[in-house]
Amino acid sequence: MTKCLIIGSGIVGLSTANQLIKNNFQITIVDAEKKGQASRSAAGLLFPLNPWTNTEYLQNLCMSGHADYMNFFDNLILEDKKKLNFYQKDLIIFGKNLQKAKKWYENKTFVESNFFNGLVNELEKNIKDEYKNYLVIKNINIIDPRSLIDFYKIKLKKCNVIFKKENIENLSNLLKEPKYKIYDYIIITTGAWSNDLIKNEKIKVKPIKGQLLNFKSSKKILNNILLFDDYYIIPRDKNNITIGSTIEDVGFDSELTLSAYTYLKNSLSKLFSNEIQLQNIQQTFGFRPFSYDNKPYINFDKKDKRIIYNFGHYRYGILTAISSAKIVNDLIT
Repeated sequence: MTKCLIIGSGIVGLSTANQLIKNNFQITIVDAEKKGQASRSAAGLLFPLNPWTNTEYLQNLCMSGHADYMNFFDNLILEDKKKLNFYQKDLIIFGKNLQKAKKWYENKTFVESNFFNGLVNELEKNIKDEYKNYLVIKNINIIDPRSLIDFYKIKLKKCNVIFKKENIENLSNLLKEPKYKIYDYIIITTGAWSNDLIKNEKIKVKPIKGQLLNFKSSKKILNNILLFDDYYIIPRDKNNITIGSTIEDVGFDSELTLSAYTYLKNSLSKLFSNEIQLQNIQQTFGFRPFSYDNKPYINFDKKDKRIIYNFGHYRYGILTAISSAKIVNDLIT
């Protein structure tokens, strides 16, 4: 039986395990459970917010990811969808990126898009009337990432996947240890921490910290997802809202900053016509794995075919997790 060790238990690692168990592989997952894991702090929007800034490779991976999740949800029973807090909303794009978005979606058929030459508040009444012209993308999938992690773990444990908590700091040292020589493949899904683990100067991934705000509004202010300029706003149930996110090249600094809080909070007052009373405000952060060539690493290590990389997805780790897992599966099989 083929034995695989997956290092990293974010959604990319769990999706990879879920794909490999279909081949009856024996899977062990190890993770240090470090603070700031991107999967646990993501907004759960299963869609590329500004794909026109990405390479064609990543764009295609995102579009495949959208189709993968449509199939994934189609095969879930209603009870499991509720466990994942799965729902769909339309996405409204306006502001400085509107023309780029309009051009990019013109010939895309994986989603339905429609351009409107009118005021945004014709669709979202609480938006200020100074914003005109917008693009609507239909039926965007949204989940709770933490619930998806729990869902995968329960399923994988039922399939005899072994989970271990262990802080592996050096891949070279791991390969020398006898207990790891039993594995046919070692799959690296450590996201923003991949450079620290692999210690290969040719692998260029760094952490980009993103902060977001989760809060409850005093009344319902939003029906659809908004993408305005460089941030997004997601409506949730019971008047809960998520707004994010900042992009901060500060290494593994885990401090929640007042500047990010102020920026995101001010972004709300910039858009909405009425003063919003914010309640239960929670500020969170996560480290996204940014690759310098804007392309994730999903390939064999050039020197050791036992090692497979699956990291560097930046903002689209959850969205592309199933598609990336399929590529890893193809490499092995």
